[in-house]
Amino acid sequence: MADGIAAASAPAAGHHRRAYLVDRRFQLKYALLMAGAGVVLALLFGFWVYQVHVQAMELVPLDAETRALVAHGDRLLLLVLLGISALMAVALALLGIVMTHRVAGPIFVMGHYMTVLAQGRYPRMRTLRKADELRGFFQIFLSAVGAMKTREARHAALLEDVAARLRAAAPRAPELQAAAEALEEAARERRQALSIDDPEPTPLYIPAPAGKHSPE
Repeated sequence: MADGIAAASAPAAGHHRRAYLVDRRFQLKYALLMAGAGVVLALLFGFWVYQVHVQAMELVPLDAETRALVAHGDRLLLLVLLGISALMAVALALLGIVMTHRVAGPIFVMGHYMTVLAQGRYPRMRTLRKADELRGFFQIFLSAVGAMKTREARHAALLEDVAARLRAAAPRAPELQAAAEALEEAARERRQALSIDDPEPTPLYIPAPAGKHSPE
């Protein structure tokens, strides 16, 4: 998702800026495909209409002046058809960007969250926007992160308990002192990972759940 990092910069304080090109390569690819398909369909339909018009005009006897007017009308018709094709291409390209944004946005956010997890921290979770896709998958992802935090806390508590038991037994077995210190250090690392939140806001505007204030 590196292509979308620059496009999805963090929103400035006091307002949110929506970035539609979150993943440029993915979104522009499908936007151009939709635009191309629209142009092809419009041109095929326009060519068929023009051919029907030309054949109908050939069946009607016309004088030179009328034929000149018809030829002028034909040129205008071609311009109109080309204009409609161009407008359809632009409209479908914009629609493609909006539609792919609803998929690329959640994927980009989850990619950011995984980067934070890889750094030994836990991300500040958000909810998706109402129009976003992948809501079910995103909820599974949030549940997985929550389960990881719960398991991390349980392991930290277990390490602290074992370290305390080793400390208690250390006067009788001094060799346990080093093991107790190692376990205490591992427990501290896990507690630190649980206490350190993602210091940066999610680089894509996602409103907080109802009733909660978003720090962004």
